[in-house]
Amino acid sequence: MPSPIIPNALKPGDTIAFISPSARIVDVFPTVVSRATALLTNKGYQVRQFYTADTGIQNSIANRLSELRAAFTDPSISAIICIIGGPSFTELLPALLADTALHEAIRAHPKIVVGYSDIITGLHWFLHAVAGLRTFYGPGVIPDLGEAASLDDEGSALAFSTRNLFRAIADREPIGDVDRARFFIPHVPMFLSPEKADEPNKLVPNADWTWIRRGKGEGRLFGGCLTVMVRLVGVRAITPDWRGRIVFFETATGDDDTSGNPIDRVQASIADLIAQGVFEGAAGLVVGRPFGYHTPERREQYINVIKGLLCDGPMAEKEFPILFNVDIGHTSPLVTLPFDTLASLDSDKNQFTILESAVV
Repeated sequence: MPSPIIPNALKPGDTIAFISPSARIVDVFPTVVSRATALLTNKGYQVRQFYTADTGIQNSIANRLSELRAAFTDPSISAIICIIGGPSFTELLPALLADTALHEAIRAHPKIVVGYSDIITGLHWFLHAVAGLRTFYGPGVIPDLGEAASLDDEGSALAFSTRNLFRAIADREPIGDVDRARFFIPHVPMFLSPEKADEPNKLVPNADWTWIRRGKGEGRLFGGCLTVMVRLVGVRAITPDWRGRIVFFETATGDDDTSGNPIDRVQASIADLIAQGVFEGAAGLVVGRPFGYHTPERREQYINVIKGLLCDGPMAEKEFPILFNVDIGHTSPLVTLPFDTLASLDSDKNQFTILESAVV
């Protein structure tokens, strides 16, 4: 892997680009995008959107590659935030891996890159592999930054997610202890229902963290969306060295976009990562609060799968701590995790801590 490249901290007046490297729904939810744009401009930033309507699969691939290259090679852009996730980022990988000029441009003008979910996992892994760029597993434009809420409402999901985003990308001090939301949104975002698109999301009390396996560990963070990690481990050009890592994963919504990822799919994906050796030298594991598993019974079902695979059987001899129910990924609100930063887990102190600065 290339030597680490750490982007500059975002400062007022900087330009932030919106890109859509996977799902193309900018023109489906313009109000949500407009709200996110207003949020950032009101905080003193400039926003530019890179988007051209598609006319077919190959045209879409060409458009997305062009938009990515334009955003990454423009020296006036300081940060890139992805609109949303989606399942089709791997369509871009062959061309991106072959584009050595783009790799050089990314290294020459490193930018903050933010997002989560399917596509963003692949983008983060690609940028780490070809440029050593430190990126951020954090909120997208849709739905997180475009939520129908006010930053003045400190109890809103929007305020929590935004505060933690800028704590990671605009503050040169280490993040320190990872924040915990007191409340969360248990359902899909309101923007998916046009008749409720302007209604604030309803929050319910959040369960505390659960230490599935206690202990202490220190290592560099790496991970993503669970089912996509399984797909990407087969792409050797972007697969990281997992030794000594604090691995993190979270799970997306189910196929109907209202329920959680089926538990048998979760079990199969964790088993795949075990078989691929991801946890052989792990220093720890952080598991995001899984969408659709918000009742005590459903949470226990998810926890039992992790216990059955990672705490029993051949993996029982491992000693790395496992922390469950952290606010990352397909949940709202969410914290922002900087890839490849040194972090620690300590069950005795009930702490998950980012030990070094994410930006310079």
